[in-house]
Amino acid sequence: MGMFDKMKEAKNMYSNIKKAQNEINKIKVEGSSGAGAVKVVVKGNHQIVSISIDDDTHKGNKKILEDYLVAACNDAMNKLEKETKDKMGSVMNLPGGMKLPF
Repeated sequence: MGMFDKMKEAKNMYSNIKKAQNEINKIKVEGSSGAGAVKVVVKGNHQIVSISIDDDTHKGNKKILEDYLVAACNDAMNKLEKETKDKMGSVMNLPGGMKLPF
C-alpha cells in the first residue's frame, strides 16, 4: 500500500468517525426504574436531559427514590452505550460481530 493510499484511507476513516460522532450526538435514550416511576433521558454526549418522577414515588421512602434514580440513570447509560456501539459500527461499516474498543 502506497503513501497516497494510506493517506486516503486515513481521510476516509476520519470522515467516518466524524459521521459517527454526529449520529451519536443525535441519540436520546430513556432509562427507567420502579416500573416506570422514575424516568431519565440522556443524550449521546452522556448529559442528562430530563428526569421525571411519578407523584406517588417521592412521597414514600427517600432511600427508595434515590435507588430508583440511580437505577434509571444506569439503565439509560447502558442503553446509550449499546446504541452508541450500534451507530459506530453501522457508520464505520464494521463487519458483523466486530467489537469496538469502547
